[in-house]
Amino acid sequence: LPELGIDVSNISFNTLTLQSDKFICIREKTAQREQVCIVDLEDTTMTFRRPITADSAIMNPENKIIALKAGRNLQVFNLELKAKVKSCMMSEDVKYWRWITPFDIALVTETTVFHWSIEGTSSPVKQFEIHATLNGTQIISYCTNAKMNWMALIGISAPQGRIVGSMQLYNKDRGASQPIEAHAAEFSEIWLEGATQPTQVFAFTSRGAAGSKIHVVEIDHVEGNPPFQKRSADVFFPPEAVNDFPVAMQAGPKYEL
Repeated sequence: LPELGIDVSNISFNTLTLQSDKFICIREKTAQREQVCIVDLEDTTMTFRRPITADSAIMNPENKIIALKAGRNLQVFNLELKAKVKSCMMSEDVKYWRWITPFDIALVTETTVFHWSIEGTSSPVKQFEIHATLNGTQIISYCTNAKMNWMALIGISAPQGRIVGSMQLYNKDRGASQPIEAHAAEFSEIWLEGATQPTQVFAFTSRGAAGSKIHVVEIDHVEGNPPFQKRSADVFFPPEAVNDFPVAMQAGPKYEL
């Protein structure tokens, strides 16, 4: 990124967002101006800047559409058409947000998780209230399965100097939540031998006082498909990485990883 003229002071968790393998979005701030730099990862010579003032900026995972947050004001713009797509004013501060599909943005406030479609005229729609185990945590991750009936919200905190991951796993069909200690999670689909439909799985990992593990479990079993046996494995951290912990998990359905 410095080779593209981006100052290292602007490469941080608070100023840089990566929503997919297509774009990197960086908020640049100097004494003279504030702007957003968008790096096209398919062709870095197409990197461009726009004079935009915002608290946060996230690029659509597939298209040249950008979502901007300034206070409680949210706006979505199509950069190619140079047109505003949608906007809304939230009644609470948004602590965390991300694109969950090319058409939907997840919004996490102090108390609630919303989904906001950039299509039509609808306002953000409440999905669930945040579990008490995530109170006071820093939200670092949110994901859903393809059908968007399972959701996982993750926050971290540091009691007694140890980074603890707290996850809320929510099932929309049952309207039920399950608190789990975890630092990272992901939904995916795999094909089992003899199956007529893909098997939905949920993977999560955590690092506790007793060590670190990754778990993979089946969700929403399809009648007629072979059952998926729950799997667990240890995750190795070197002795010198005392305070290290998992921060992200990415599924690769193409390679069943």
